[in-house]
Amino acid sequence: TISGAVDKINEELMNKGLVLNPLDAIRGRIAGVNITPANNGPAVLSSVRIRGTTSLTGGNDPLVIVDGVFGNMNTLSSIFPADIESFTILKDASETAQYGSRGASGVIEITTKKGNNKPFNISYYGSLSIDRVAKRLKMLSGNDYRQLAKDRNFEIVDLGNNTDFAKEMTRGGILHTHHLAFGSGTNTSNYRVSAGFINNEGVIKNNDSKNFTAKLDIRQKAWNNKLTVDIGMFGSILKKNYLF
Repeated sequence: TISGAVDKINEELMNKGLVLNPLDAIRGRIAGVNITPANNGPAVLSSVRIRGTTSLTGGNDPLVIVDGVFGNMNTLSSIFPADIESFTILKDASETAQYGSRGASGVIEITTKKGNNKPFNISYYGSLSIDRVAKRLKMLSGNDYRQLAKDRNFEIVDLGNNTDFAKEMTRGGILHTHHLAFGSGTNTSNYRVSAGFINNEGVIKNNDSKNFTAKLDIRQKAWNNKLTVDIGMFGSILKKNYLF
């Protein structure tokens, strides 16, 4: 009975490589979902539109649901991409109607990884990226500008400096990510704990962000599996500096 306007992206189909947030994992993967990267600093959220803009005055961000808990676009910054098992995107009106007006701009359902009944296991994910200015504008040096002022006979305020301001404002950017997860369990109980860190230093000085994430999941079954208790927590600490 599904109309076809439901897309599901599992871990195998997610984008690989430098993935800094959950939206990077599905960017360009789903028809009708437009994800525009933020251009006002490394820590600013991207813009997401499902089926285009639906309101001129209200919000157009889709409804975000993480493991059945309602959230928003800020909730995504609390989850490290390596902790996500799958995305389900609801685009059709018949599918989003169950959420009422909250789902008018589409729904993104996220299922995160949980513990299992396997022996103790540990995993680590890390990446390193280096940014640099690819091309600089050719500008006059201080001495060249003084000579130009002299040749064209106009006055300047000369303090005797010869500063390359474009060079002074930029630097070699570096971005590195780290994620550590471990878990174990049996047929009646299991757990999974993970922690992540993303450090992004942009090519513009004083333009950087640090994101610390943590996630805990515990499942306990009792009375011959008649009772199941699930405990899940996740959160993040985001520190950012950016220039307008």
